[in-house]
Amino acid sequence: MNDAAELIRMIQTGGVYYNISGANPAAVFADAVGQLVLPPGVDPKLLCCGLCEREGLMTTSIGNGIAIPHPRTPLVSSNADERIYVCFLDKAVSFDAMDGKLVYVLFIILSSGSRSHLKALSGLSYLFQQDSFRKVLQEKPTTEELVTAIKRHF
Repeated sequence: MNDAAELIRMIQTGGVYYNISGANPAAVFADAVGQLVLPPGVDPKLLCCGLCEREGLMTTSIGNGIAIPHPRTPLVSSNADERIYVCFLDKAVSFDAMDGKLVYVLFIILSSGSRSHLKALSGLSYLFQQDSFRKVLQEKPTTEELVTAIKRHF
């Protein structure tokens, strides 16, 4: 499966969520995790703690209002349980981004190991470098619109 197809599969498995709220990253993670449909066996509290712990090490904001939070250790063990949750915030929040921009969208990655995690990060990073893809994100697209944009930009 190529990079675009794998990203699409992970996003379709995870889903797109809207109106995630919170005044800081920890509150945003708590609200997001409370809404996500998690794979069997993934403890929401453990996921939330993992996201907060990782954010505490260094911001997961990559600039342009986008963050890629993820737990440091895998919480799923099979490829079938891997997913990317796309979470649009109701109000942009400071994640102490290096470019100073507030974060308005999260791509929360649940991967089963470092190889698949790095592959997902690489694919997302490629997309985020493209102005036209970032413009699509600013429109808070549906899952179908996001999939179409990924296919168009890969």
